[in-house]
Amino acid sequence: MIKSITLENFMGYSKFESKEFASVNVIIGKNDTGKTALLKLRYGAAKTVDIYSRRSQNSDVELKKLLAEKLLDTFQPGKKGLGELVSKITKEKLSVDIEFKHAELSYEDRLHFTFGDSTTNTIVDCQKSIKPISEYFRCLFIPAKEVLTSLKAIRATRDNLEMPGFDDTYLDLIRALVIPAQRGNITAELKDVNKRLEDLFEGQIEQQSDEDFLFKKGNTEFPIQLTAEGVKKIGILTTLIRNRQLNANSLLFLDEPETTLHPEAARELVEMLMLMLMLMLMAKSGIQIFLATHNYFFLKQLHLSARRDNVTTNCYSLSRERGRTLEYSVYDLKSEFPENPISDEAIRMSDEEVKLDLAL
Repeated sequence: MIKSITLENFMGYSKFESKEFASVNVIIGKNDTGKTALLKLRYGAAKTVDIYSRRSQNSDVELKKLLAEKLLDTFQPGKKGLGELVSKITKEKLSVDIEFKHAELSYEDRLHFTFGDSTTNTIVDCQKSIKPISEYFRCLFIPAKEVLTSLKAIRATRDNLEMPGFDDTYLDLIRALVIPAQRGNITAELKDVNKRLEDLFEGQIEQQSDEDFLFKKGNTEFPIQLTAEGVKKIGILTTLIRNRQLNANSLLFLDEPETTLHPEAARELVEMLMLMLMLMLMAKSGIQIFLATHNYFFLKQLHLSARRDNVTTNCYSLSRERGRTLEYSVYDLKSEFPENPISDEAIRMSDEEVKLDLAL
């Protein structure tokens, strides 16, 4: 769906460019290297196209206004507004060029915009319109923190009180989750994925009439507040599959999906994502996944699964020297497992243990 991107002067980056994204794209790097920011920028741009496509069918809408609103609500910057997304090192204008291409939905267009550090809530330099995309397209972002427990509080904070605190990655996900699921309404390609995900914890998350969720295991029901974090994380995916918000034409963003998962479950989640992808590819669908991770088991399983299933999996390894702009290297996990801070720390711990054992 997102074919390529060129960013200039975005937060810690003087330039970030990828001419060909894969079906699976993973971002790794230490804290404060911009992993989540990269996910959010792509999500904000793609979600803007989605919103514009739906609203433009019934009324006149301004693309640049929708874009500014979505970026503001997704990043929730401080008093200076959008200008805070501009690199503090270069002081040049932020420039974004994203190329979209979805073969199965016969869609191809690009979005380009720029703004400077004095920009607050209005983007002036942006194209007037963009080609609408199919109603079957879905754009989803699953943040690191689960939302089922505090679903009503988040909606009240944003929808009723209009207070910041939970950005649009949370609010948009909640709006997708509360759409009722109909029995037997799972997309055919995802039935096996959904079953295997639910089998991980021998139960499933179910929505009640008042938009509360619970975990049902056999004949026993558990309030969502008393349900394990890992179960809720997996339950978000199964809920989106059952209500068809996650379908064969989805653009899926996952920020640290392994959070709260046992290493075994984290590896199994990778297998489910790969299975989902393989089933979609066989059905000639257009699903694409972007994710960020800190977890060795998750990253290693991506590498093993990509090798086994022959799936091109781009890995963007981010780094930064003190006071300098962010740098990145690109690898294909199908053919190589890159040197990275996650593995480095595991090696350091092993070296420390050897020294203790040898009393060095």
